[in-house]
Amino acid sequence: MTDASTALQQRAPRRVAIIGTGLIGASLGLALCRLVDIDAVVGYDADEAELETALRRGALTEAAPSAAAAAEGADLVVLAVPVSAVGAVAAEVGPALAPGALLTDVASVKASVVEALQRAAPPHAHVIGGHPMAGSHEVGAAHASAELFVGATYLLTPTTYTDPLAFGRLHALVTRLGARPLAVAPERHDLLVAVVSHLPQLAATTLMNLASDRAREEHAGLLLLAAGGFRDATRVAASNPDLWLEIVRENRAAITAVLDDYAEHVAALRGALAGPDDEGLREVLDRARAARRSLPGKEVPSGTLVELLVAIPDRPGVLAEVATTVGAVPVNIEDLSIEHAAEGGRGQLRLLIAGTEAAAAARVALEARGHDVVERIP
Repeated sequence: MTDASTALQQRAPRRVAIIGTGLIGASLGLALCRLVDIDAVVGYDADEAELETALRRGALTEAAPSAAAAAEGADLVVLAVPVSAVGAVAAEVGPALAPGALLTDVASVKASVVEALQRAAPPHAHVIGGHPMAGSHEVGAAHASAELFVGATYLLTPTTYTDPLAFGRLHALVTRLGARPLAVAPERHDLLVAVVSHLPQLAATTLMNLASDRAREEHAGLLLLAAGGFRDATRVAASNPDLWLEIVRENRAAITAVLDDYAEHVAALRGALAGPDDEGLREVLDRARAARRSLPGKEVPSGTLVELLVAIPDRPGVLAEVATTVGAVPVNIEDLSIEHAAEGGRGQLRLLIAGTEAAAAARVALEARGHDVVERIP
């Protein structure tokens, strides 16, 4: 690695390229433009109207004539394009990536997307998949907001090829946007979001279609009776169908497996109703109520910050192993840094965790994987 690329790795991004200026891309641009140490946010979109809207709203400092032109000289390139377009756009920007530049994305499918990014990126660049768990049923730069990521979970998907310093740069930037970065392996990401994102979309779609069919076939005024619960449960059914068609195409296997599990739960619920089995039905309702109440809010948790010092060997994939181990607990890493041993071969990873209980859980998980961990209050 050259001295220039090493220096670029170690400093925060100053010139950012955003390819795709829809809701997520433009919101990211608005948030980045608030950071005083960001020199430029350059954008490109194949839709000239979207690009103009993003520029007019202050989500970009300048517009580029192509994706490759936007990526030139950038130390962070974000692909905020549809899943089906990631491979082609990554191939376009790949040759333009500067030494040490970081290539990431915002797609809600990760395994196939990360593979596409890795194929396109040159050896002197770094790839880390990303997925902000934030959005809206509204689309386009006109609805973008700099606050979109505040308090939201932002999934990062390191692999065995991920450079620790590059990961640290992206992790720190995501934190500065107000989001809560959480590391997870690409394949596991796709299984998790199939449950918490893709299945809810399909369930809402099915429920909305059922109600629409009943209104057409039995009572024209049925939808006029739709109260808050029904509207909340079906809100995401108003999302862009083209976008969701692309998502489910790329995550078919995981979604199909989750749908099978969901069908089993629905069948068990039907059995309890038909039984009748009031106790069984109460158990289902109680479990769901308790689980719903335990969901964390978007607020950033407060509490004592605990420092975990993890001894790590100098080998490929160790950062991904540590980050995904902690992420699986799940515990959020508030901050991280790496100290390399002067003699080489071994270093120390510093993780900052909010809350003593969370830190203890992370320590147990790491020690179970064979890592030596020292815990202290900074």
